[in-house]
Amino acid sequence: GRRVASHPKSRSRFIIECRSTSSEADNIHHRDGHPHPMKISNYLIYWRGEHKEEYSQSFRHLEFLSALSATIADHYPNLTIDAPSILQQLMDGATFANAFSFDPFKKHKAKLPASVPLHQVDMYNESLQYVSFGNIANKSHGVLDEALISQDLVAKASARCSLIHSSYLVVAEGMEYSDLVDQALRSKAFDDMSESETVAHQNSKTWRIRRHEYSFVNDENNPRFGKGTTRSVKKEKSALQQLEPLLISFKGKVDLKNPECNIYLLEGICDNCVTDSGPKGITRIEDSKLLKILARKISSGAKVSVMAPKTRICITNTPLEPIAAFILCNLASIRENDKVLDPFAGSASVLLAASMISNSVRTVGIEIASDKFLSREKVRQDFSTRGLSQPLGLLIGNSMDSKIREEARKLIGGSEFDAIVCDPPYGIREAMSGSDSGYGG
Repeated sequence: GRRVASHPKSRSRFIIECRSTSSEADNIHHRDGHPHPMKISNYLIYWRGEHKEEYSQSFRHLEFLSALSATIADHYPNLTIDAPSILQQLMDGATFANAFSFDPFKKHKAKLPASVPLHQVDMYNESLQYVSFGNIANKSHGVLDEALISQDLVAKASARCSLIHSSYLVVAEGMEYSDLVDQALRSKAFDDMSESETVAHQNSKTWRIRRHEYSFVNDENNPRFGKGTTRSVKKEKSALQQLEPLLISFKGKVDLKNPECNIYLLEGICDNCVTDSGPKGITRIEDSKLLKILARKISSGAKVSVMAPKTRICITNTPLEPIAAFILCNLASIRENDKVLDPFAGSASVLLAASMISNSVRTVGIEIASDKFLSREKVRQDFSTRGLSQPLGLLIGNSMDSKIREEARKLIGGSEFDAIVCDPPYGIREAMSGSDSGYGG
């Protein structure tokens, strides 16, 4: 029953597992004659961007599905299958499909600016994805059903994922704002926002709407796009005016800082949305009509920045990067009240991430470096200053020694650990000589 996750030197196995579910995306294009992707799911995930090409992209699906399997197992303790089995069925049955897409190699389509490298096209295409669980029941022989995967569970799983920026509940999509208004009113997705006049006004939810447009980071034709800007106030104002038939039905007040309902208008280029125009049939991307998605935000991803190295009290030369720590804990499908061991704890980045995922976990760390090189007291301060439960023990010793492992088990009552999660010391970046040799972590 123990689950083990360690920082892999090679990611090839995970790349195959994560990307295999995306194959259907290229085959989904038309609905009712409209040249835009078919909405195949109620859920949409906006993935966190990358500082370096393919630094974490290949782990996106696996981290989310692992987190979701743990969340499902916690919510339904009487299921006849455990979290690892749930994960396998999610991997077999879940489908990810790109919401926006652009193929620079298709003829008679918008021309890709010379300033945009090809790898940015892939990053753009996979930045926002629909998630479907419609095939789960067939893969699990009815043990796990799509109906069991509620909005609350998707939101909870998203909130613990380091590679998710935001997750949404899809309300409507189309090429025209009028399409969004019609679909939203028919679906009654905002019934909780447009209560009748007889209901007390204070019961109506506060709300906010934002328009985000997606493009390529280095697009010289759209200089306002980049790491810090995806909004145009002028275009947002125009969009709101066209959504007025829907927005006037909302009875609650607008709250731009902390609304109860966050509504997003997400727009981006879709390969089949581009029309031929201009000289030689070439269209500039920004002149093309954009696919529009109206959605309600249900969750933000994990706040990994709160445990960034520069925020830590215990500082080592080579701390484990927060995103990597969260990925490892999610791959181990850490659950509530789990007993978690890191046999190469270092400054306890993994244990911090585990506690941030669920503060009910009971953690133990083993680290060979003595307090001369790594202050256990400062490690504990990193937990207390973040309001997290203290580790049951931060042991000094070699985890290869059976005596130190037995001491670790005694801290949890002599039972087995539910998960062993670690970043093994490869001895490449940091090493110390003498009897007090140790490793960063």
